[in-house]
Amino acid sequence: MNADMTIDRRTVLTGLAASAVALVMPRMAFADAVSRAQQHVSAASAELSSLVNSGKSGSSLYREFQRIMSKYADMPVVAASCLGRDWRSASSSQKKAYVNAFQGYLAAKYGRQFGDFTNATIQMEGGREVKDKKGRSAGVEVFTTVVRPGQENIGVNWQISERSGSPKAVNLIIEGVSLLSNERQEIGAMLDAQGGSIDGLIQQLQSRAA
Repeated sequence: MNADMTIDRRTVLTGLAASAVALVMPRMAFADAVSRAQQHVSAASAELSSLVNSGKSGSSLYREFQRIMSKYADMPVVAASCLGRDWRSASSSQKKAYVNAFQGYLAAKYGRQFGDFTNATIQMEGGREVKDKKGRSAGVEVFTTVVRPGQENIGVNWQISERSGSPKAVNLIIEGVSLLSNERQEIGAMLDAQGGSIDGLIQQLQSRAA
């Protein structure tokens, strides 16, 4: 075998190996992302279950729920998405006040429903990559089932993003209904009722969190 044939063979083998690595690496990266997302959802679920069964109620329950949301969800991103284009025109102080008010509003709104989930457990059902409208990766969707004793099970999908540097929830899809889409409509309606005033919206959110 001459030197040219040896070089050609090595070139082909090197190319095949590189192609194999190129195919395997994205799959490995995706598997790692799914694993991190599932661990994040599992940890969040454990804290939520503990709170649901803690016996706390009213403001003490809402405060603890708000702490858990801040820990496991990317609340500034969620809040900004719900406000939409008006987020860009808000001042820094308005943005800060709005995010805080939005978190309190969500904690009170959904915390009032915790009684329906006493002794519930959450089962992991796998995950998949989520892409945005432009085909870019938008994180991982973790599929879970909330098993409630004596009641119907509920399918809850968690959209987890690492754009902030670590896994954070940016949306929940409950029985096929996007929480983000629902709240976007709610916030839009509240803002319209306030004549487009962000300060008025903040005050309304604060009153609903009381």
